[in-house]
Amino acid sequence: MYNFFCGATRRLTHSIAACIAIACGSFGFLSSAQAQTYPDRPVRIVVGFAPGGTNDILARLFAVKLQEKLKQSFVVENKAGANSSIGNDAVAKAKADGYTLLVSSSGGLTTNPVLMKNLPYDPVKDFEPIALLGSFPLVVTVPVTLPVKNFADLVQYSKTSKDGKLDHGTPTTSFVLVAETLTAIAGVKFNHIPYKGSGPVVAGLLGGEIQVGVLDSPAVITQVKAGKLKALAVTTAKRSDALPDVPTIAESGFAGYDAPIWTALMAPKGTPEPVLTRLRLTVAEILKEKETIEKMQVLGLDPGDTDASALTKRIAADISRWSAVAKAANIKPE
Repeated sequence: MYNFFCGATRRLTHSIAACIAIACGSFGFLSSAQAQTYPDRPVRIVVGFAPGGTNDILARLFAVKLQEKLKQSFVVENKAGANSSIGNDAVAKAKADGYTLLVSSSGGLTTNPVLMKNLPYDPVKDFEPIALLGSFPLVVTVPVTLPVKNFADLVQYSKTSKDGKLDHGTPTTSFVLVAETLTAIAGVKFNHIPYKGSGPVVAGLLGGEIQVGVLDSPAVITQVKAGKLKALAVTTAKRSDALPDVPTIAESGFAGYDAPIWTALMAPKGTPEPVLTRLRLTVAEILKEKETIEKMQVLGLDPGDTDASALTKRIAADISRWSAVAKAANIKPE
């Protein structure tokens, strides 16, 4: 009887193992097949801001390129609000099949966790990194009517303004913290006025609603070159090739200052690895194309890469960096 039960147990164990092996093999086959046919229907790319800012511009550039290469529609959807957390959360909770992607600012992934209470998504646990699309400086921008010529003038003007503070338009939390690092070294403060994207901030500057915008270069470059806005300084260690006459903050008297911003392409956690691989390979091709590089450089963007591991580490490092900035500025999550 003992031998009978042992033999039956072994046969059952072998059967279960065989079933698992078949299931795993089938899953691998399905994943591979999925990658080969992906995408077989339109793909949605969510942007957490209103049209007109860097994330929107990059999303539309890459949507066109992905459509050309993968022979399927890639549709950009703007879901603005709450410092991009509405759009980011929608993607975090979307089906992880590769048909909903996210173009996120570094702020949505690294400063929202620092500045927002009860954030509905986790930037590390809820997303799969596909690519760092690009990095860029922020540009300290003011209306042409403001009587300042450079960043030092702006600092002095702020100190002598009615309440000692200028109104600063903020489309995202990361821009708030960059502005805080600027005002901290300069010994001034800004009144942060929230907007739903860089495009609306630019409109606010043009309309005289606000006096300062520390904004992504692609959002302001056209207005600056047309003489409708003044660019006083860029926040990166080196000048922007797109705005070569605009000095850096370091050149403006604050040595060592460097605060680049970046934009990433992400997918919901659990997206099949073969689908992620296909997207990464395709985006890598796009990032190397001369046309893409030239279009990005005209906007002041440095093309990124598809090193998912490096992007994951950068997200964690930036969260740590901005946490320290917020603590120093005594900014509490709201």
